[in-house]
Amino acid sequence: MFKPVEMSHDQVLTWLEKSLQAVRLEDVSNAFLASLSTRRLDLRSALGSYAVARHFPRHEFYERHGCAICGAWEHSRIDRSVLNFERHKWGGVRHEHPEYIALDLELFARLEKGQPSSEDIDIMRRILESASTSNTDARPRDLEKRLAQVVKSNKAEREVLIDILGYCGILQPRGHPGYFDTFVTYYHRDPPPVHKIDWKYPVSWWRGSDGVNQKAVEYYFPQLLR
Repeated sequence: MFKPVEMSHDQVLTWLEKSLQAVRLEDVSNAFLASLSTRRLDLRSALGSYAVARHFPRHEFYERHGCAICGAWEHSRIDRSVLNFERHKWGGVRHEHPEYIALDLELFARLEKGQPSSEDIDIMRRILESASTSNTDARPRDLEKRLAQVVKSNKAEREVLIDILGYCGILQPRGHPGYFDTFVTYYHRDPPPVHKIDWKYPVSWWRGSDGVNQKAVEYYFPQLLR
């Protein structure tokens, strides 16, 4: 449990930068893979936060209310206990939020770093195969249902897993900029024109015809190529 803290927009960004500098991609990648068989969702979460933070720009608060660049408020009361609960319960649900990224990576840096097993590597390959062999008109929900047979999880956990692969650019929809090459600002995370959306940007736009972005796979998971 943590006491709530009051922080300005600039303080949150400084916290995020410090937390990002404290982790290594190799450790984040290995932890994500290791979570697939162990179901350690706190280990899984860090990859989503890292992927969004990679190109996170230093900037001044821009806009009268929520920041148009990152979505953070000019001044916030941050309940770190709630954020940490989400991290353990689902593997995170606010990977685009600067305060979540900062806490997630800060806590990850303190964890004992493990190595993925051969089972973890196999599960990840099957996840990618499920995505790459989906019907051309398949949507994230169709992939979520397929993954129920691949990785031990519940529906909510699979949703977060798919969102994370979207942040990484592994599930990258055509025509919608993702976080692999740049930072997507808050007001450019456009949702699909539907009544109800269960998915975060950009994977909300993913279709089976988009398949898997091999360049992003090679960047985040070189272990799969050995």
